[in-house]
Amino acid sequence: MRSIKLVICLLFSIHVSAQSTMQVTALRCEYMREPLGIDTEVPRFTWRLTDTKDTKGQKQTAYRVLVASSKTLLDQNKGDIWDSGETTSGQSALVTFKGRKLRSNEDCYWKVKAADKDGRNTAWSAVARFSMGLLQTTDWKGPWIKHPDAAKEAHIWYRKNFTLDKVTTAFVHVASMGYHELYINGRKADERVLAPALTRIDRRVMYVTYDVTALLKEGKNTIAVWYGPGWSRNEFFGRTIFPSLRVQMNAGTFSLATDASWKCQVSSSKNTGGNQYEDHGAEYIDARQFIPDWHSTAFDDSQWRNAVETNHQVILSAHNMEPARIIETIPAIGVTDTIKGIYKADLGKNYTGWLEVKLHGMSAGDTVKIMVADDPVTIQDWTQGNIYICKGEEGETFRNRFNYTAGRYVNISGLKRKPSPADVKGYVVATDIERTGHFSSSSNLFNKIYETDLWTYRMCTTEGFTADCPHRERLGYGEEVFATAWGIGLPNYQVGAFYTKHVRDWSDVQEHDGWIHHTAPQWNEHYGGPMWSSAGLNVAWEFYRTYGDKKILEANYNTSKRWLEFLHTKSQFGLLEAFFGGGKFLGDWAAPGGRKEFGGTPEATFFNNCVYAMNLSTMIEIAGILGHPEDAVLYSKRLRFLKTRINAQFFDPALNIYMNGDQVQTAFPLMTGIVPEKLYATVLANFREKISAPGAYFDMGSSGLPVLLKFLIEYEEYHEAFASILSKTNEPSYGYFLEMGETTWPEYWSVDVTSKIHTCFTGISSWFIKSLAGIRADPAHPGFQSFLVKPSPVKGITFAEAETTSLYGVIKSSWKKEAGRFTLDVTVPVNAQATVYMPGETVNSFKEVKVIGKENGRTLLQVPSGRYTFVSEN
Repeated sequence: MRSIKLVICLLFSIHVSAQSTMQVTALRCEYMREPLGIDTEVPRFTWRLTDTKDTKGQKQTAYRVLVASSKTLLDQNKGDIWDSGETTSGQSALVTFKGRKLRSNEDCYWKVKAADKDGRNTAWSAVARFSMGLLQTTDWKGPWIKHPDAAKEAHIWYRKNFTLDKVTTAFVHVASMGYHELYINGRKADERVLAPALTRIDRRVMYVTYDVTALLKEGKNTIAVWYGPGWSRNEFFGRTIFPSLRVQMNAGTFSLATDASWKCQVSSSKNTGGNQYEDHGAEYIDARQFIPDWHSTAFDDSQWRNAVETNHQVILSAHNMEPARIIETIPAIGVTDTIKGIYKADLGKNYTGWLEVKLHGMSAGDTVKIMVADDPVTIQDWTQGNIYICKGEEGETFRNRFNYTAGRYVNISGLKRKPSPADVKGYVVATDIERTGHFSSSSNLFNKIYETDLWTYRMCTTEGFTADCPHRERLGYGEEVFATAWGIGLPNYQVGAFYTKHVRDWSDVQEHDGWIHHTAPQWNEHYGGPMWSSAGLNVAWEFYRTYGDKKILEANYNTSKRWLEFLHTKSQFGLLEAFFGGGKFLGDWAAPGGRKEFGGTPEATFFNNCVYAMNLSTMIEIAGILGHPEDAVLYSKRLRFLKTRINAQFFDPALNIYMNGDQVQTAFPLMTGIVPEKLYATVLANFREKISAPGAYFDMGSSGLPVLLKFLIEYEEYHEAFASILSKTNEPSYGYFLEMGETTWPEYWSVDVTSKIHTCFTGISSWFIKSLAGIRADPAHPGFQSFLVKPSPVKGITFAEAETTSLYGVIKSSWKKEAGRFTLDVTVPVNAQATVYMPGETVNSFKEVKVIGKENGRTLLQVPSGRYTFVSEN
């Protein structure tokens, strides 16, 4: 008996040891966790790998993916939709589905197992889920509906009663020209707000898919939608569209859709303002008109009016991205009454979102005005004034629903007694992208600059795109989109789905002649130039470098081809010239000293020809990647001629400078290869003199920022000069903003401006991640399965640490200087590798690590997955 037990124990131990210490985690479909209602008919799967033993060099050698129509089947290891079989491959990111054709409303469950470097299998991953949206236009069974005659600013209640014999998996798809909240039997369907994310709604509307199974019951049910107008009143969108709603529900064989039998009623609230420049308004709420059970089954809607059927000629696309949510609650830090009749609540920092104000001692019909500003002197920025008509109940509360404001200071009039700080709070509303980037160092100033850069970005990323500001304009200006995507979004957040959507936004704002508007997803007649219009191309390229995803290049390719053809038609004698007037051909904008380069000036002409050269260079690369050699040849020919003309027109051979030799004017031709090889060292020396001068500052505006910072971070190394400028606290500098108490970046290099929440100068955080800590993409291997760690230990900084998360997992770089020794800790995720540029000629060794070269006082190391501590002596 004892021998039998011994054999059993030995067999068990062999079985356990045969299983890999590697684990499959963080399953994503099309960059998202458990997405509902996707319309990608051939989705892609991504998973991360970890190792409980931190095995160095651990990697995937094979995988097996199962996709099933139920969790029960999947638990039995049956993939009735797709079984990949054991596939020999190291690919764990963006693995293409190869099963049977997926159907509308299909509910899918999937899991993965993998084999490690020694061929040992992992356990199965946890089960993940995704569902399909409505793949055909005929899947929508009902029309759009609207209220018969409500004002455009009104918030509308819609409802419909229905009966279910049996509760099965049920999906509701909601498309709205404005925002909506979905309710089933009086309960809100999920926690998202301001749904859906904004698109160019006169061309495309995104529908949101909800799983409402748990909210349904056998017998009588009620589906209800609270609708707010959102951007449907905008002066440009409003020319062809209007507030309206479309709903499709599917639950097994049961189907329900919007039609004229739906009931509707103007609700107790509405938008204020005109949904346009300097007039985005706030909300008006008459609490006396609120009906608590308007969305319940018991409510009698017989006195409500029937909806009117209508139509829109727009594309309906699935909401394949993260929704907006409340991501943080901000309590007031104090309330003062220094202004007669107005109480001022200070929320401690600028933010974008909603307000909640608890009221005391008010009578029915009393009017309270709640105004928002981003500075302590102004009572109300633009039209950011909420109005609340009291119902006369103790402790009644104002709270936003279908509009938002931005600022720090809340000025309240009409109260009968002073509120306490606990009575006022802010809810930060933002697109709920997951933060994965972090940085800290021995410099408190650097740490604050980094965090302020990220906070400014989040406060301007509310509705599925990044805006210039969240109050005055709310427009997605292209030069800032490029800078923030490259400098903040991609290094610090999981933004695969977010930027997939936003690159498409730029295709949607392209006109028939190939010209692309300066903002997306809105179109308008505001100022901009080629750097603005080329945002889709620029972001798609940076996206590819980060995720290695060719699909985004393919999706944007025809748009970019048409854009380059448009620019070619505007090139006289080989040079791009101003078109559509000076405001549509801006160069660098909002630079120090108030410098603005209007179209028609030599400065703007030079800048935009450099943009044209950059666009051509990028498309040459993309054409090669996607297999379009004829396009690569054509763009190469045009680029050669363009470079010749730029040098003939704008280079001064006597001084060896372009234009007047400013930082951006020198960095741009150096970065784009315009400078002839024989002149490169001379021109670069002039740039070095500019950037290293004792009084140097970043001489860049919003469109020059991605040029100057990319050049300094990715092309040439002037990290000591960069750190010196960044350490300054005099005007103009980031440190000056912080010294003056700013909590977000203002619009200009000054604190005396009307907008103190602006993305003109966001993107500086890129230097902390990519240069100081040194985590950056490998130009030869897009996607971060292979990447670089190239730290820059500048003077005055004793330690720095950063992390980011690729599709393969968490990457960390942490260094410190002490007692003549430099120590670098590096974490390389499983199934990835890094090239580490270790400062110093003599470095400790690991058997898994190879020395592959020396460069500028650094030792180059080829490092497989794992955690390592490298040490060099000075």
